[in-house]
Amino acid sequence: MLAALGMLGGCTTLPPLSAPPQAQAYIPSFELSGRISVRHEGDGFSGNLHWRHVLDEDEFVVQTPFGQGVARVTQNAQGATLQMADGQVLHAPDAESLTQQALGFRLPLGGLPHWVQAQAVSGDAVMRHNADGTVSFLNEQGWNIEYLAYQTLGQAGGASVLPGKVFMENTDLKLRLIIDDWQAPAP
Repeated sequence: MLAALGMLGGCTTLPPLSAPPQAQAYIPSFELSGRISVRHEGDGFSGNLHWRHVLDEDEFVVQTPFGQGVARVTQNAQGATLQMADGQVLHAPDAESLTQQALGFRLPLGGLPHWVQAQAVSGDAVMRHNADGTVSFLNEQGWNIEYLAYQTLGQAGGASVLPGKVFMENTDLKLRLIIDDWQAPAP
């Protein structure tokens, strides 16, 4: 009898030890707040960030750690605008050109709505996953992106797991995002 049970046990298929990673659905409209750090050619800046992304419109507000306004970048189909704390206003066709013109380097604002959610923009990205299925590393468009912490947005059943700490680097620029609060969809 035991031998028969042992043979039956040998015929059963065991479930995989861990399920393959399930991609979080892209969230087209969100708002987040947190902290940003930028390093370029030995110079650096850190401050607070409030970002509202709604379809193809973005608004980034960067403040000093003490809450004083530094810059406001808006981007939509008409182009991009940068308002500096001193009242200076710059315009460009897109946010990447605008940051190049104003700061001397291109922030990857075209891919950032995807990358901040641990999503690839295209099928050419290289990704690695943690044991729980979350993305630990993404390489795309010359950027190496590490996801060092996650947080849960929403309630069980409708909850989304989104990055809380994102470190991005290319050949001449380092960005660090610490996301304190996610809201989706954007209010």
